[in-house]
Parts: sequence; structure tokens; C-alpha cells
Amino acid sequence: MNYKKLIELVLKVLKTDDRLWNEDKIELNQTLLLDLLEKIDENVIGLLHQEKDLREKFFVKIKDVYVFKTNDFRFFLEENKVDNSYTAYKNRIGLTDGKKFLKDTNDVVLDFPYKDCILEGGQSTEEGTDTYIEYDEKAEQYEKKQDKRKEIFFNSVLAHDEIDRLFDPKALTNWKRFTKDGEQEVKEIKRDEDGTIKENLIIKGNNLLALHSLKKQFAGKVKLIYIDPPYYFKDTKADDSFAYNSNFKLSTWLTFMKNRLDITKKLLADEGTIFVQIKDDGMAHLKLLMDDVFGIDNFVNCIAVKMSEASGVKMTHAKTRFPNIKEYIFFYKKSNNFKGFNRIDKYKNKEWDTENNIFLEKFTQEDRNKLISIEEKKDINEKDIENAIKILSNAKKVSLSEKIKSLSKEIDINEWLLENSYRIIKTAGSSSLAKQVKKLKNIPNQDISAFISSDCILFYYITDFNRNTKQPRLQVIFADENIWKNPCDFWQDIKTTGAIANERGVQLSGGKKPEKLLHRIIDMTTEEGDIILDYHSGSGTTAGVAHKMKRQWITIEQIDNQIDLSITGLKNVVNGDGTGISELVNWQGGGDFIYFELAKWNETAKEEILAFESLNELITFFDEMYERYFLNYNLKIKEFREKVIKEEEFKNLTLEEQKKMFVAMLDNNQMYVNKTEMADKKFGIDKEDQNLTLQFYNSEE
Repeated sequence: MNYKKLIELVLKVLKTDDRLWNEDKIELNQTLLLDLLEKIDENVIGLLHQEKDLREKFFVKIKDVYVFKTNDFRFFLEENKVDNSYTAYKNRIGLTDGKKFLKDTNDVVLDFPYKDCILEGGQSTEEGTDTYIEYDEKAEQYEKKQDKRKEIFFNSVLAHDEIDRLFDPKALTNWKRFTKDGEQEVKEIKRDEDGTIKENLIIKGNNLLALHSLKKQFAGKVKLIYIDPPYYFKDTKADDSFAYNSNFKLSTWLTFMKNRLDITKKLLADEGTIFVQIKDDGMAHLKLLMDDVFGIDNFVNCIAVKMSEASGVKMTHAKTRFPNIKEYIFFYKKSNNFKGFNRIDKYKNKEWDTENNIFLEKFTQEDRNKLISIEEKKDINEKDIENAIKILSNAKKVSLSEKIKSLSKEIDINEWLLENSYRIIKTAGSSSLAKQVKKLKNIPNQDISAFISSDCILFYYITDFNRNTKQPRLQVIFADENIWKNPCDFWQDIKTTGAIANERGVQLSGGKKPEKLLHRIIDMTTEEGDIILDYHSGSGTTAGVAHKMKRQWITIEQIDNQIDLSITGLKNVVNGDGTGISELVNWQGGGDFIYFELAKWNETAKEEILAFESLNELITFFDEMYERYFLNYNLKIKEFREKVIKEEEFKNLTLEEQKKMFVAMLDNNQMYVNKTEMADKKFGIDKEDQNLTLQFYNSEE
């Protein structure tokens, strides 16, 4: 039975229960229906059970008993939602987790995959590789090798009724200020006249909780958000736990993304924008999710970025699939208050157009600038045309090739062409322009002149064009117009390999975004002093570029070695780093930034559990975990301590599975210390950190 007939049958059956309808039996009270189903109402479930088709669809038979599949029926109703009439329904279009629509769920994915995982000792790289020594029999010597470490991290999904204090502001500890003079004590938090914090911030901790801690201070104040989040990769074996370098199942990944996008939307200014970079996997789903969160009308562009060259390992699969060398950046505005780009970040065209073959003697850069100022006017009048003609009156055409012959042999011709592109031109054929020029009453006695076309556009033309041909080459186009190109929505001009690995003095061969990529986004959408946020900070590219461009920035990261890379790179930036975009923006150093951490509690216990290398270490830790940390209220502590950990079945579990059981005992609402509880001595938060926390939240509590 198809869905249309099925929904009609459901409504026909339910029509016999007067409680569910208005007096005319036209409008179904779906909220009441769901409530009755939740209470296992015998009448409603009995009505559904009577119909064979509905019984087969929404009941499962266990021996001689039929059990109603409440969640399946609820999802069916949501997917085929009734619209004011039992005869009308619509399919809701959106992302689901198989049970409910993501836009309706309040579930929270707490943990941060991939970039934010806790690294065990010895695991030294972002990709999770280990270095080890192994004897090579063929080479008859020991060799250094690398391999992926099989690591397990636990992805916690919390239902709404499990969350009561998760998003409360957190206590903040381990404050440090970094300046040209080195690491210093944080004595105060600077604010502007409106009370907004005016500090560059590196925050260490779970990014979802950190974002909620920023909410009160920065809601509606962030001008730009750029994130390069962990990607979803198809993996049929993936479930709600994940191994290092494997990922969430899709619905969990989308919930993870939604949780964070929801709060970042609140942080964005009304005129603000968000850019999210993603690979092929998950790209289509992320687009639908962002349409849900920000509104499809606020979608601006999907930008394709060339991120690698067609070489290396990827080419070994070139016979079976096209090698992937691009990523996507989804670009959304928060509202219609976004008025467009502040600047267009154009790039140089590497190839010289050989049709640019005429050089203008006695034409200066100042002359060209004056013409450009006229071109940029919204309304060009006759006076403007007179000025343009006068500016062009001294220009004399000569052959570009002859001009080049007269130059010194020591001159770099390519550089000279670029430097002089403002006074090099080409001509283009145009029959329509020729007709309009021929109608002019007076053509000035000069090589090049100007006029306004019939559609009010300023054009330049050579005065001695061939008047005997239908499409004479008379239109003048300056070479500098095509030297610089608008990047449009396919960015292939940004170098993403080679030297970028050393930008900001931070060595990272893979996964690091080039500074020029962030420069383009920041330059086009923000001004000096605007606030920029990146809550998947990684090695700190966004912060480094924003700092060099004199923007205020906030970054969030959890993984230890990524934090170290960020701090190292940003210290270099403060001290005048000369790599990346430094020459482009004339960066000379300066400024400062503050580092602090969300105060950990159960998170510390979790880190210890993940670092253990044997069951004995876990068992030894259990008493400390029970006495010191917050555990789930419904645990059978005595039974676990005295019985479970002694059973052979438990001992035969893998260490990863045993760790998973220990982590599951921790209360996820207590992973970090709340601001309201930081004075409790058991948390060990000193007075200085407490005072700075209160300063940060602008609170005297």
C-alpha cells in the first residue's frame, strides 16, 4: 500500500474516535493523538490494530502478542503531516535520523570528533600516526616507520531530558596573555565603550560548551564565522562511537553540526556571514542542514576551491574515478542586512593576452586613475565625457612590440608588461558601437576618445578606425581590466601546497588551510576591528590571518597538539612573522592574545580512562572515579565493583570496550565546572581564575 492510501486509511480509522477531532471532524488534533499514543491508549491502538494493513505496518508480532511500534508510527505521522484536513497531507522535506526530523530534535552530540579528540602519549600528529622502529629483512637494518594508530574515542549523544546544566556558563582557568614581551599574567579583560570584550581569545575545551559560554557576551556581535569541521565519511560499520580517523554515522554527524550551527547563528551579527568548508562526503546533507538553520533564502554561494594538484596517491585511482582535488565552501548570510562585499579580492591573470598590442605614450597612471573614477560613477553626464576626452587627448598610440624593442635588455619584460598594463590597450570589433560613433557630430582630433553609449555605458574608441568594414575594431579595452580577475565561485588561484606547510612557522603537512584562502574571505566580508570566530580552530590559520589583518578573533580548540600549534604560530605572528599573507598586508608584528581553558572535571576522568593501557589500571582507578567525580545517578556501583569487573565475560572484552563502559558511567552534565559552582573547594579553582571568570562574564556573582 502506498503512503497516500496508508495515511488515508489511518485517518479513516482514527475518525471513529471523537476525542481526536473537532466538531465537524475535519481537523485532527495530532498533538493529542501523539500524547495518547505515548500513554499507550487502548482505544487508539486498538483501532489501528483492527485494520490488517495497519497491523502489518505498525505492529510486530512476538509469539501470540502484537506490540505497537510507537516510534515508527510517530515518524510516519511527522513525515506525512496532516495539514488542517484529513484529506490533505504533505511530505515534509528535510533530514531525518530515521525516527524524527533533525530540525525537530533536541538531542545533543557532546563530544568533538577527529580534531578535538584526546591524544594518547606517543601519538604525535593530527592524523593519529605513530612512529616506530622495525627490522627490515630485505634491507638488513632497522628502519623508522609510521602507521595509523587504532584509537577509540567516545561520542556521547544526550537526549533532551538528560540535559539540565550542560549549557550553563563554565568556569575559566589557566589564563595567559601573550605579547611581544612573552607570556604575561592576565590582570584585566579589555572592553570597548559598549562593554564588548576587545580581546583576541584562544579557548581550550569542548567547542559546543565554549560557544554557549560565549553567548551572553558576544550574541549578535560576530561579523564572520569560518569553520573547517570534521567531515562525514561513508562507513557502513560506523555507529555512535567512532575510532580515530573514522567518523560518525551520518545522522549523528548532522546532529553534531546542527547543535553548533544553532548557537553560532545567535552569535552572528545581523549583517554577518558564515563560511563552512566541506569535502564531498556529507556536502549535500550539510547544504540541507544549513538551509534549515539559516534559511534557504540566506544561501549566497557554494564556492568550489581547488585544494590539491592532480598528482600523488590520488592518481593511482584515476582509472576508476576522477581524482578529487577540490573542496566546497558554503556561504550564508544571517539576514538581508548583509549588504554585499566590502571589496572584491581579485587575483592576477598569469597569462598575458597577446592581443594587448598597443602602447599609449604620454599617458600616465594618474590619467588612468582619473578615468577609473569616472567609470565608477553611477550616473555619468556630459561633463564627465568632456573630462574623459580631455584626459585622453595627449595619449599617442604606438606599437607595443616596437616599444619593447626600445627597452633595456636587462628589464624583465613580463614584469614590465604588468607594471605598465594601465597604458597598454587592445581593440575589439563592434558594429553597434561603430554605428553610434559614426553618428557623433564631432570626433576629436586625437588618437583615443570617449562617449556614452545608448545604454548609458562609458566607452573608449580609437578615432582612426576603418569606417568601410561592418565590424571595425574600434573599442578600446585597457589591459589592466583583465590583469585582475574576479574569483567568482571557483577558486583555483590560491596555492594550497608546498610553502603553506611552513606558514606562521608551524610545521603541518596536511589539513592546514592556506592563509590566502582566509585572507580572501576576511577581506571581502569584514573591516578592521570586526570580530571573527572559528570554533574548529585546528592549527590556528583563521586566527593568524585575522590578527595580521587587524581583526578581533576568537578560536576554540580542544586537542592538545593543535592548541600548541596555534599558540606557537600566533606568538610568531605577534613577533612579526613574515610568511603567508604578511607581505600582502605589510604585517610588521604587534598585538596580543589571551589563552584560557574551560575548567575540566569529569572530562579529566575521561582523559585518564582513555590513556590507560590495561584493565588493571581501569580497576585501580574505579574507586577514585567513584569518590572524586560525578557518576550517573542510576549506576549499580556496588554490583559493578564486587561482581561485574570480576566476571570472565567482562575480562574478555577488548580494552576499548572496557574503557567505553567506564566512560559511560560519567555524568555528561558534569564534564566541566559551571561558573556558579567554581567557588566549591573540591574543584581547586584559585581566586585569580575565579575573579577573571567573573570579569569575563561581566558578573559580580
